[in-house]
Amino acid sequence: MGITVNILILSILVTLTQSPNWHEDGFFGIHFDLHPNAKDTELGRETTPEQIRDFLLKVKPDFVQYDCKGHPGYTGYPTKVGSPSPGIVQDALRIWRDVTKEMGIPLSIHYSGVWDTRAIELNPDWGRRKPDGSIDPNNTCRTSDYDTKLMIPQLIEVVKEYDIDGIWVDGENWASFPCWCDRCKKLFTESTGIQNIPVKKGDPHWDEWVAFHRDLFTKHVKRVVEEVHKVKPSCMVCSNWLYTMRQPEPISVDVDYLSGDFSPSFGAREASFEARFLASRGKPWDLMAWSFMHSSSIGKIMKSVPHLCQELSEVMAQGGSVFIYDNPKRSGRLVDWHTSLLSAVGDFCKARKEWCFKSETIPQVAVLHSETTFYKENEPLYGKHGAVIQPVEGAVSILLELGFSVDILNEDSLSKVVDTYPLIVIPERRYLSESFVTKIKEYVENGGDLILSGNFLASNFGDWLGITGEKGMRRAWLPLPDGSSVTTGGEYQCVEVNPNAKIIAYLLQGEESQRDATQFPAVTLHNIGKGKVMAIYGPFFKLYCTHPVPQFRIALNNWLSELDIHNLARRVEPWYVELSLRKKENKILINLVNRAVSGYLSPERHMVEDVPVVKDIVVYLPKTIIPEGKQINKAYLAPAQVPIQTVVEDNRIKVTIPHLYIYDIGVLELN
Repeated sequence: MGITVNILILSILVTLTQSPNWHEDGFFGIHFDLHPNAKDTELGRETTPEQIRDFLLKVKPDFVQYDCKGHPGYTGYPTKVGSPSPGIVQDALRIWRDVTKEMGIPLSIHYSGVWDTRAIELNPDWGRRKPDGSIDPNNTCRTSDYDTKLMIPQLIEVVKEYDIDGIWVDGENWASFPCWCDRCKKLFTESTGIQNIPVKKGDPHWDEWVAFHRDLFTKHVKRVVEEVHKVKPSCMVCSNWLYTMRQPEPISVDVDYLSGDFSPSFGAREASFEARFLASRGKPWDLMAWSFMHSSSIGKIMKSVPHLCQELSEVMAQGGSVFIYDNPKRSGRLVDWHTSLLSAVGDFCKARKEWCFKSETIPQVAVLHSETTFYKENEPLYGKHGAVIQPVEGAVSILLELGFSVDILNEDSLSKVVDTYPLIVIPERRYLSESFVTKIKEYVENGGDLILSGNFLASNFGDWLGITGEKGMRRAWLPLPDGSSVTTGGEYQCVEVNPNAKIIAYLLQGEESQRDATQFPAVTLHNIGKGKVMAIYGPFFKLYCTHPVPQFRIALNNWLSELDIHNLARRVEPWYVELSLRKKENKILINLVNRAVSGYLSPERHMVEDVPVVKDIVVYLPKTIIPEGKQINKAYLAPAQVPIQTVVEDNRIKVTIPHLYIYDIGVLELN
């Protein structure tokens, strides 16, 4: 009896001391999925507790996500609610649950939500309708019974039967599109009073139509989270890509954490953007790297250790959690040499955890990812590819390459912290909310520096820029400091400005700056109150995204000399080392990610075989970065803890990093 009571008391104490959100402390995870289907024949056949235990002991993940239901709609476990794959030989999920529970490791499931091909095959009424009335064979309708009759009952079944700790719902916002079924059209009219249903962008009331469907989606996520939490409050629920750059509106659904899986190829690039945005969202978050590249012609090829480390470094440098996606065999057997590769990458990540995990930004440069512009211009409902996001990506890329520490924030988040950023960049964002425009003008009047770009600035911000007239558009050239030039690549607005606006560079009608200058400025600077607004009158940042040639970088670096950038931290050369300035406890953290590769990459060559070591990197920090009353007590490069040199020069601190391989952190401990 006494032993039983003691165990009960211990169990209660453990429960009381556990974090209400275990994912907040999960730094390194592994994700397995198989997307079971009707043609499977051996699911779970070679899944054994011994191999799972060996894997977990070698890789040492903080959490694991295992296969449950993929996009085809069949489960890999013997469900009584939906459609189990006919190929289940053994319940692999049960074995994973037993071993992870025994070892004290949280287990989540991979579950395809909005995308469920089998559900629509059995229940055509659950499929969304296209504008022509045909049924989408893969993606479900949010006003159908799919959520209440299959998805939620099935998730509750898994929670109860397997006592899982989390659910990573895949195929969600990126698989969501407007639906033209009678239910959706009727509810839309009842909700808005609009009788005529649009069928394409540009039709009357299109904005209301897609906003209606976005609202249906967020209600779907909210319902799923609430129903799961009723059964097990500690089961952490995530909807893949929710509130990332493809869904940049203010957070309204209290999911337990945010997540996404970036591109199988060139993942470091996408991770660089998504990590910076997720870090501004105020919730626990992680990003997943694919352990393999995938080609439709030859199948999957495992990435190298340096490749994966470089991708995950982008996430760690912003304070996030990381996890890696791998496939077991269809039989459930884990591939031993995959395990060795994952273990090596895990060791790299965990060696840096002490200095990077849960770090916070030291505000330097903010690039706006406007939710207003995004939803006006993107492909519904949550498409992020193409021109709509290229100016944001181009602005972040060029500023990182010029050595600045850059964050990405939406209008809502930036409005709350606007005064903490010395420099804000709004890259070709045509549509902004009135409240945000008011906030950003106050920011400049109070001493902030702002960069605006776009060939629409005369009509949107003319009074801010000292514009007196507009004379159409033209493609032209931009002058460079050495007397050469570079094409604008797109149309610039030809504006006339008053004498109070300083012209930084003129548009050229030809390639020779001494002979071909026009009377129209390419770039101007205008004072508003205590601050300054720099205007670039064309699609400068979009062009850098699609054509990242060094001439654009040289031009911007020259223009920036007109702003008060001396109060910004900055990495000197080389351009491919990214700086992220962050803090944690009593430490200033100089995160450096080396984006270079040994050899070269191309449309056919995606693999990072290795990363060249960079030596003697110099970073300048403003002295004001050290809080009043504090001083540097110790300076070293983590994780090796090699001493680094710091020298005070005038109003700045020169920090020299002796060497950098893929990702290290310069640490300044304060006392």
